[in-house]
Amino acid sequence: MKGQLKDTTPDGTDGADGADGTREGRQRAKTDFRFDDARLCFAFAGTLADRGTGTPFERLARPEDLSRWAVESACTAVAPPCTGADLDRARHLREAIHRTGRALADAAPPAPEDIALVNRAAAEPPSTPELAPDATTVRWHGDGITAVLSMVARDLIALCASEHRAHVRLCGNPDCAVPFVDTSRASARRWCSMKTCGALAKKRAYRARQQTPDR
Repeated sequence: MKGQLKDTTPDGTDGADGADGTREGRQRAKTDFRFDDARLCFAFAGTLADRGTGTPFERLARPEDLSRWAVESACTAVAPPCTGADLDRARHLREAIHRTGRALADAAPPAPEDIALVNRAAAEPPSTPELAPDATTVRWHGDGITAVLSMVARDLIALCASEHRAHVRLCGNPDCAVPFVDTSRASARRWCSMKTCGALAKKRAYRARQQTPDR
């Protein structure tokens, strides 16, 4: 990922402190992408934030944003050129992934048209990595955005073909509702990330306790 970013909760407040109690890095902006605790396909679904509200926030607002996501997701080392048509195609894939994730969380069959869209994206050749002889750097071949979207679609397919499909959950923050894979030992994870929605839930609970009058 780029730089040293610090997550904020969906209400715009900081989500985590450093080990010594101080704040580290800059405060993460609403437009910054989230990758913490997320599979590639669901990190992509999270590029539309605040889904449970009446005003979702679009992080893929411009083709340049899609190029930036491709690099920050580590799908490629070079920002691929993107057009408006590429952006529309990426958003359609994103929504198909999100709807499929919701279906998995509900143990319901996904929509056939969503699966067909994912399969079409996955059918394109993905980017392929080449490790340098000294094993210190990686060069990517096939850096176009079509290759990146293929990698995202293939990640969803790999999830559906694995035992982890039974562990897909929806974030317990109703304003978020992004799918995630619960790999916790007790299968009791509630939030897409403890650094964002989990931290927000803790803050809301704390504020509620502070406002409750003593009996």
